[in-house]
Amino acid sequence: MISGIRFLRLQSLLLLMSAALAFGAVAQANPGDPVEVVQTSANRVLQLLRDNEDRLNSDSRFVYDLVEEEILPLVDVEGMSRLILARHWRTATPEQRERFVEAFTDTMVRAYAGQLAEHADKRIIVNERRSRTDGNRASVATEIVVGQGRPNIPVVYDLRVVDGKWKAFNLTVESWSLVTNFRTSFGNEIESARSEAEGLENLIQRLERRDGALVEEAVGS
Repeated sequence: MISGIRFLRLQSLLLLMSAALAFGAVAQANPGDPVEVVQTSANRVLQLLRDNEDRLNSDSRFVYDLVEEEILPLVDVEGMSRLILARHWRTATPEQRERFVEAFTDTMVRAYAGQLAEHADKRIIVNERRSRTDGNRASVATEIVVGQGRPNIPVVYDLRVVDGKWKAFNLTVESWSLVTNFRTSFGNEIESARSEAEGLENLIQRLERRDGALVEEAVGS
């Protein structure tokens, strides 16, 4: 069971994945206000979780379908993967890149989706004053309201315009960056092998086996 700040990092990832949800029908030439995108979309996905609380506990496919069908298409998954693999992305074959993106996404969703029922009561506050937009890039500052007298947890979402829409590619929870930590953790995994090629293939195969330890190591670091 994952709890506390480590789980909130992954809950934030799932909220990040909803960053463009409410603006899916916006014209390609107008991606909209990223601050409003994050606020509206985070509220929407949390409301979906609250409205379906019984299904969260009894229907194992519900959260997977919610993420896969409505949320994942609105994330810059390839951009996130490219940043995480860093220089190893350049040496990977097209097939390996495709396999990594698919396996990494599947591993993340399956490792944590089942625990969302315990956190459907959270609330997101967007801090517009601390958010920034610079052309096709944006940084949206938010806080997760934990409640029960505990302090809010700051989360910053990084987005960029892809195909005319804002898409999320990173988040920072307090001082923890998803891209930076996964880059370090996966980089260590690759470099522990006898060669880069072998290490990259080993990493992809572990992800394809849905090895949750890979994700927990990165999230817990």
